[in-house]
This record gives sequence, C-alpha cells and structure tokens, in this order.
Amino acid sequence: MNKKTDIDIVIRYLEDPDNEQHKQQLNDWIQQDTANLDIFLDMKAMWQGDPLPAASAFDTQGQWLQLNATLDALPSTTTTSATATAASRNTRVFQMKARYWWAAAAVLAIGLTWTWLGPGSYKTITTAQNLDSLHLPDGSMVYINAHSTVRYSRTFGKNNRHIKIDKGEAFFDVVKNDALPFTVDAPDVEVEVLGTAFNVKAAGSGVKVFVQSGKVSAAYKGKGSDKKVILTPGQEASLARHGSTIDTRFYKKNNNILAWRTRTLTFDDAPLTEVAAALSDFYHVQVDISNQQLNDKKLLATFPNMPLEEVLDIMRKTLQINITHKDNLVEIY
Repeated sequence: MNKKTDIDIVIRYLEDPDNEQHKQQLNDWIQQDTANLDIFLDMKAMWQGDPLPAASAFDTQGQWLQLNATLDALPSTTTTSATATAASRNTRVFQMKARYWWAAAAVLAIGLTWTWLGPGSYKTITTAQNLDSLHLPDGSMVYINAHSTVRYSRTFGKNNRHIKIDKGEAFFDVVKNDALPFTVDAPDVEVEVLGTAFNVKAAGSGVKVFVQSGKVSAAYKGKGSDKKVILTPGQEASLARHGSTIDTRFYKKNNNILAWRTRTLTFDDAPLTEVAAALSDFYHVQVDISNQQLNDKKLLATFPNMPLEEVLDIMRKTLQINITHKDNLVEIY
C-alpha cells in the first residue's frame, strides 16, 4: 500500500463506484493478490466512517517514516494543460494534496490495523460463479455460495471462532465447543452458536439467518439485547440493513432456502409466487408474474440440478401457463 498507483485505484473507485472502468481496475488489482481485498475493505470502511480496532502497541515512529516516504514519492502538483491559469493550478494543487493526504492517512491507519491484527491475519475466500467449501481448523465446515466473500482469522480455532461474511451466502456446519462460541459477523448483524447447522445470507437489503439444526442467536450489532432473537430448526430471521426490528417465520420441511447447496429445487404444492422467488434466487434471474390471477397456482415438482429452460418447459406443460425467457428476465403470464 505504499505505492501511489495502488492508492489511486481504490480512491478512484470510492469516489465514483458506478464508473465501470474504475470497477474493472479495482477488480484486476484485487485479483493480483488476495491480500489486496483486505486492504480495499479496510479503506472502504474508513471511507464510510467505520471505526478501526485500537492497537495496544503501535510503532508510531515507524509508521510515520513510511508515511513520509509515501508522501515524498507523490507529485506535488499537476496541471491539465500548458495554458492553465495560475488560479486553476492552485485549485488543482489543493485538490491533489487533499486527495493524497487522505490516501496517506489511509496508509497510516491500515498500518495501525495490521499492527493490531498482524500481517495477513485474515484468510479470504471469494467466489465468482462457482460454489466452494471450506474445512475450518476446528473441524467445522463452511459451504459458500457463488458471488460471496468470506474471511476468517489465521488464529481461528485457537482463541476465537470468528468468521466474516462481507457479501453473499454461506452454510455453516459447526462443531460443538462450549468453551469457544462460533460467531458469524455479517453487515449490521452478528450470529452466535455453540454447535449447529445454519445458513446466513447477506444481501443489499439485509441479512437472513436460517437454522437447520441446533439453536442460533441473531442480533443487531450494538443495539441492545432487545434486538436479539433465538432461532430453532426450521426458523428464519430477517434483519434489515440499518434496521431495528427482526422478522421471523417457520418453514415447512420442503423449502428451498438451501437449494443453492443441495442443487435441488423442491415444490410441494407451492404457490407460483413462491416458485418465482425460488427460481430467481437459484438461477440468478428476474422472474415476473405479469398476470396476477396466476399467483395462487400450485406446483408439485422436484428439479434436481436441471437447466432453467428445462424447468420452465415443465412448468409450462404442468401449469398450462405462458413463460418467456430472454436475457436475464423470465416473464410468466
């Protein structure tokens, strides 16, 4: 992180996250080294104002030497053309200095974080369109859905059993250890168990926790014990991003919450609205029912890891409905 180009890539993205070129540059940089993802996440947290962990011992002098070396390597001024006015040059110099001072502060703060955590303290697993599984040091298993990012400490199982889901979905099969609770840190939400099997899905709207066996507590971070719920098998909690209430519901045995892992969709007289939601989640497509009179049609079928087109064809014939599929949109009418 002492290279100006690395700092620039992250800052350009944070300043304009909708810019496709900046997204691609950031993605390419992260792919170069898995440690770059940790650096990006730390810088993003600071950009959003999230606090960093305090260090008990921090080499202030050493970090300032690194900071000064970084500043010395940066240009002091930049002009866009030879004919630029003195006023525009002064404005540009101020913008560049402000920008690189923030970047230098980020270098210092991340140095502090790494002093506390130790170099490369987190192992990061990021999936694209594939699924993955992870055998943790304590014997617990993690099954990771596509388009997900999971991190855990390199000291996992020794003095902690703490894992983070930055985005996406994962299923946990946890080995029981009363002395060392297993915790999952998701955006705005913390989940704690002793030994169980459960699913955590972190989406843009919030976090969903579903329990297959055992007991799990789900709570908003830092909002008191009144914002906590104990979940039992078959129960799911929905916690909205930046929310304050927890919605829960029980599911019957044949549900598709874990279909992404079992690769099988099962519908037991399920209404078409439920079928549409499951298809959308499983195949990563948008499913619209334009004829609302079809909402209560029921489907009884099992699809073991079948292509979407085959599933839609069976639905057409079974329910005698019209379905079109183009690009990322499935329309039922």
